Amino acid sequence: MVLRPSSISKLVVFGFGLAIVPLVLVIVSVTLSIAHFAEQGQVSILRAVAMSDAANRMNNAVRSMERYGLQYTVLQDQALLVLYDQSFSEYQKASTQFAAAGPSPVDLERLHHLAENLSRARQLLPLVSLEGNRSALAGDFSRASGEAQSLQSDVNEGISTEVGKLGTRALAIKRLTIFEVLLVLPLSVAVAIVFIILITRPVRRLDQAVSGLGAGDLETPITVKGPRDIASLGDRLEWLRNRLNALEAAKLHFLRQLSHELKTPLTAIREGSELLQDDLGQNLSAEQQEIVQIVGDNSLRLQRLIEDLLRFSLAEGPVGAGMVQELSLTHVVEDLLLSYKPSLRSNALHLETRLEEVRIRGHADRLRTICDNLLSNAVKFSPQNATIRVDLQVQDEDAVLDVQDEGPGVDPDEREKIFDILYRGEASDSGKIEGSGLGLAIAREYVLSYGGSLELQDKKTPGAWFRLRLPLAGQDASHAHHSADTDGMRQHPGPSSSV
Repeated sequence: MVLRPSSISKLVVFGFGLAIVPLVLVIVSVTLSIAHFAEQGQVSILRAVAMSDAANRMNNAVRSMERYGLQYTVLQDQALLVLYDQSFSEYQKASTQFAAAGPSPVDLERLHHLAENLSRARQLLPLVSLEGNRSALAGDFSRASGEAQSLQSDVNEGISTEVGKLGTRALAIKRLTIFEVLLVLPLSVAVAIVFIILITRPVRRLDQAVSGLGAGDLETPITVKGPRDIASLGDRLEWLRNRLNALEAAKLHFLRQLSHELKTPLTAIREGSELLQDDLGQNLSAEQQEIVQIVGDNSLRLQRLIEDLLRFSLAEGPVGAGMVQELSLTHVVEDLLLSYKPSLRSNALHLETRLEEVRIRGHADRLRTICDNLLSNAVKFSPQNATIRVDLQVQDEDAVLDVQDEGPGVDPDEREKIFDILYRGEASDSGKIEGSGLGLAIAREYVLSYGGSLELQDKKTPGAWFRLRLPLAGQDASHAHHSADTDGMRQHPGPSSSV
């Protein structure tokens, strides 16, 4: 069983704690080392001060005893013996302090010899009347003085040695600190990076899931692993995705059902108006015929609106894999241009085409609907004697269809709105039948389902310029220049043809 933190805040706290633990250990280790070093240094300094002071006092006491002793041998004054004994007492106190400071075995041996010489010299002082005793006393004092001076020299040398050891120890602590920091810092950084990934990955997955839902991706399941609160949010998003899928399916079902239900009575109305116009029109007055004509035109318009609505509902649905096939987009455009021949002639519109042979994968009816919406808008909004330009070519391994007209164009504020469902622009339609507001919305839905794009390009001259971009069927798609005559319409790269 994998243990997971209950919340991302706990994961952050745990990760932060785990990242700083090595640094805390280094700080504790360095602190203890420095404290131990400071303690050792303090002990060494106090010991050195005590030994140096004791050695100095012993040396002074020995010199005093030597002076008083030699004076006594000459003057035989008892006061000098008292002074000698006082110096000897001071020497004993200093030697006791020196021994308590923990001298080396060599220094203890010297201290022992020094004490023996001084004790023997004290015993010889009352007997200085004898010539041999004077010589022995002088020898004892000389040896005692030498031992005291050697002892003080050893103490000074020991202090220098101890100072050197303290410096070496300080350098070792410094190197150890640097080594521990260099060892632990990458570890802490690595732990921090691991937890940053563990924290940001589920959050990034949530962001991707929300972005996918916002972009309309309702097919990809949402699975978020991580802390329980983040995983719970992922589960809620998955529930939301399923709910949106259900609502989308219900909406499509409603639109299809509504479209089919409306088409039945509408067909009866349209057929009735056609019968009145064809067979019974001779018995109708002019006003009645006008009313019948209005009923027929509006029933036809309503039928087109219903068909567009049904087509839009299908556009939002998935494309069946079996419906997608490789086909010539060039032939689709050519067939549409032939069907617009009467409209072009009746409005005295000129057509300029540049069509390369381009093959793509798609659904024939959907591709025809896309191109039909672009061409119908160009014809609808173009004034008489205007020119419509249709270019089909390959750019960057994509099929690119450009449709340009010389109509009123699109207001900059409406550049994206015109692709919204049921949106009608403010531009004049030159008295033609008003559109349903679904054509460009349907076209863009179809284009997006193929992984392409449909955009309004900037145009310096009056009119609108729509660019359709679709992926090619394959890398080796042929795009040789295509030229053909189609019943009075000529496709060529240069001059325009009038229809």
